[in-house]
Amino acid sequence: MIYTMDVDQLFGLWTVIRLLGEIREIPDAISRSEVLTEAQILLTAFVLGLKPLPRDEADPITLRTSLNEMTGFDA
Repeated sequence: MIYTMDVDQLFGLWTVIRLLGEIREIPDAISRSEVLTEAQILLTAFVLGLKPLPRDEADPITLRTSLNEMTGFDA
């Protein structure tokens, strides 16, 4: 399945990455927990905000395998 996202969702994902990088530098356990909770909230909102692209707009990707070939994708 292919999903779409907008700039706001991408910014939220970037913020999560930045927060996770800052967690190691925070000496206080309570503050680390608060930052981690904020990152979890943003990541959950990102995942729940993804919308599937309608089937007719998505590029058809099929997986083909045979006994003599390696697994590959046909796009």
